[in-house]
Amino acid sequence: MQILITGGNAGIGKATAIQLAKQGHRIVLACRNEAKAKDAIAAIRAASNNKNIHFLHCDLASLPSVRNCAKHYRNQFGELDILINNAGLITDKLLFTKDGFELQFGVNHLGHFLLTTSLIDLLEQAKEPRVINVSSKAHLRAKINFNTFNGEIGEQRYKPMAAYGQSKLANVLFTKELIRRHPNIYSFSLHPGVVATQIAGKNGNKTSWRIIWSLFSPFFKSTDTGAKTSVYLATSPSALSSNGKYFDSQKVAKASPLANDEDLARKLWETSETLIRTNK
Repeated sequence: MQILITGGNAGIGKATAIQLAKQGHRIVLACRNEAKAKDAIAAIRAASNNKNIHFLHCDLASLPSVRNCAKHYRNQFGELDILINNAGLITDKLLFTKDGFELQFGVNHLGHFLLTTSLIDLLEQAKEPRVINVSSKAHLRAKINFNTFNGEIGEQRYKPMAAYGQSKLANVLFTKELIRRHPNIYSFSLHPGVVATQIAGKNGNKTSWRIIWSLFSPFFKSTDTGAKTSVYLATSPSALSSNGKYFDSQKVAKASPLANDEDLARKLWETSETLIRTNK
């Protein structure tokens, strides 16, 4: 199968790529940093004995970059069976994408929304197309505030974890609305577990936050364990009977009650369409 993974150069994404490469699939990594991606490709090839691993540049904080990635993917590969929207970030201060969106919303949701919808026709041509959205338990207490996508609340009132939770709830809502609009596509969202990655050490996060993260990291899941649910949803025939569901530890889990709000999911989709259309 042909599999596209965002953020596959490190952490859960890399572990996911290795496990899928061992099964013999063609893997394309959509990453921002080419040097790190090439190092990851070498490691994935060595670990899996699969040479069919490729790289495309994609900066999810830039809508033009996402469009270029989709264009190059289409021209270079021409078919797509599985899209794993894995890349994500967390920040402790108000930052913005290159298009002026609040960074966590822009990268965790809007960039993936654009990438997915740009490749939707290729997915629909596949036999059993799947879209896997890596969310988080942080979505459980989150809400969608449509007035904060551009960071309008201002830095003094900015609540980083609320913004992160909002972006992860958006992943779950996107999953639900995707299958309503494109019923031939299987789509899932998931919590990978609290995984020992470098996510808190990026984007200028405070030293105190990075220290706390590093202290607790030994108690977190390994990236290999964190990747198992993504791999399961990408390949298991039994997952197809749970289309649109939210998963944790390879099992259907309870999502936020807001995940079943069809009006909210519809509004988020339509708003996302407007945002990407007005930022060409």
